[in-house]
Amino acid sequence: MAEMDPKKSNIIPFAFYVADASGQSQSATAMSGTGEATAADVAQQPCPWAGDIVGISVQVEAARTAGTLTIQPAISGTAAAAAITIDDDPTQYNYTTWRRGQYPVTAGQRIGCLWSSDASWAAGTTPSVRAVVFVHVYEN
Repeated sequence: MAEMDPKKSNIIPFAFYVADASGQSQSATAMSGTGEATAADVAQQPCPWAGDIVGISVQVEAARTAGTLTIQPAISGTAAAAAITIDDDPTQYNYTTWRRGQYPVTAGQRIGCLWSSDASWAAGTTPSVRAVVFVHVYEN
């Protein structure tokens, strides 16, 4: 088994994507892995080490013009951490961090990302959304 170097950053990014998140009134819908615009079966990635979800960043292709988009990290398909939003402030980019130990992950659990929106959500014609969940993994 590969070991993590305690002298280097042990944060792994897990990227997720929605090709068109416009006015769809979604509720906790799985985002796909980056590069897989619609394949829900590749919406989760196993984490090879134990660790903690420590952050998330979200980017929308165009600035929000109406409604609210909510993004939430997930562990094995279940919402796992506090959600962040794109709404009237901020309108296109958002991020947050959490302390280690708050949202633990065991080796082999799957990291995912869920998105929700209200029916009025709009951000350009067909706004793509990218989210990155950051996991701090423990050394072996």
